[in-house]
Amino acid sequence: MVEQATGLPSYEELLERLARAERNAQIARDWVEISNLHGRYNHLVLGHFWDRIVDELFAQKTPGVKVEIVESGVFHGLEGARRVFVDMLGKLYNYEGNCAIHELTTPVIQIQKDMRTAKGMWYHIGLNTFLDPVKGVIPIWQVIKYNHIFVKEDGQWKFWDFRAHLLIRSSYDKGWVEEPVIQGSQIQGAQPSDAPTPDEPTSFHEPYGGRYGNHSGLPLPPEYVDLDDC
Repeated sequence: MVEQATGLPSYEELLERLARAERNAQIARDWVEISNLHGRYNHLVLGHFWDRIVDELFAQKTPGVKVEIVESGVFHGLEGARRVFVDMLGKLYNYEGNCAIHELTTPVIQIQKDMRTAKGMWYHIGLNTFLDPVKGVIPIWQVIKYNHIFVKEDGQWKFWDFRAHLLIRSSYDKGWVEEPVIQGSQIQGAQPSDAPTPDEPTSFHEPYGGRYGNHSGLPLPPEYVDLDDC
């Protein structure tokens, strides 16, 4: 960077500083908008707005949409997303007394160098319910690791590759050490026979094993990208 004899920055340096400031402001805005996108998702889940999740939060024009919920397999495209959220989750959690409060914590959001894609990871702590065939509606704990890729479409961030990896789903009374996973771990819909067929097998599934062994913590958050090199 060249400074004028007066010690003031040159015109070229000012242009470079302005470009960097504008880029950093855009990165900060992207971080907020991606956070808001995921927050909207969690609010819509509690309200059972399954169609709106697909129609409003997922990329509508960008090919390559994928959805994976725990070990139910990977679903492709918007039609696959609809099979997951409307046909599977919408039917599974359609009982009186259902509740799914999904808190988001520990965000790691990394904008990529193209400035139109991003990767993000969160924990979600869930105060949920489970329809036990004997006891009826019971309270459960749930922890999921969200592991997503986002795409900016028409200036707005959307889900592009949506992954939810189960850590625990345990009953309130026994807890995650004695009963780390109930309901199996595969979300099948109201009836197992109604479970939609995935387009490819589950990519990752490693729930907490209770008192036996240690959890690996995988998958890891997205790697750091130095956007100053862009």
